[in-house]
Amino acid sequence: MGLKYHWSLIKEFALVSLKLKYRGSVLGYLWAILYPLLFLLTLYVVFTQIININVPNYALFLLIGILLWNFLADATRSSIGFMNENKMLIRKAKFPLQTIVIGACLASFIIFILNLIVFIVLMLFFHASFHVMMFSIPIFLIELFFFVLGASFIVSALNIIYRDVVYIWSFILLVGFWITPIVYPFSSIPDQYLKYYFLNPMARIVTDFRNAIFDNFITNPKNILITAIICFAVFIIGYMIFKKMSVRFAEEI
Repeated sequence: MGLKYHWSLIKEFALVSLKLKYRGSVLGYLWAILYPLLFLLTLYVVFTQIININVPNYALFLLIGILLWNFLADATRSSIGFMNENKMLIRKAKFPLQTIVIGACLASFIIFILNLIVFIVLMLFFHASFHVMMFSIPIFLIELFFFVLGASFIVSALNIIYRDVVYIWSFILLVGFWITPIVYPFSSIPDQYLKYYFLNPMARIVTDFRNAIFDNFITNPKNILITAIICFAVFIIGYMIFKKMSVRFAEEI
């Protein structure tokens, strides 16, 4: 089975995952755009009218953070759910099971890219500036995708063996949302904690995205390299965990 066959499987799984996401809903794929916008509206009201946070272009600042975090949350949850949806297929599998997870992540990534297009439209609507450094965003997208894929390998594999993982992961996502600079700038974090704070790869990625979009600035190559190393390390570890545990999937399902 060659690369072409595996890519065909990944595309097929991605299409199926997209169909399953909004199966039975009235608005269908519109929810992919509506949900982050409704979430944005809620947080925007709370943090501008009640808590009175003062950040320029706060609606866009908040939205890009929400979109990045939602990609992580959606891809990992979809990977867990898609593995459970394909129990019969896993039992009889004669193909790499990694393709199921990659397909689920690819489906979430497609939705994420569509949301980024909406984000660009909103930048035009709010007359936000477009900076040269935004051309660095593909680098951060690659880092993000491999980090999310690695995390998806880990949680989807563990959930097959240990059914409590899906609940633990939901709690981690909830806590992670608030300890990542989604609704506030990283400058709110005391300096003495920053070196620990930026061990969180999502904190690094969200900050790099915002720097490029709003400040026409990218961090130094050393920090970009550190982020890339962390993200690819998560990917490699996740892939190895998934591959090692996959031999038990058929008997555990």
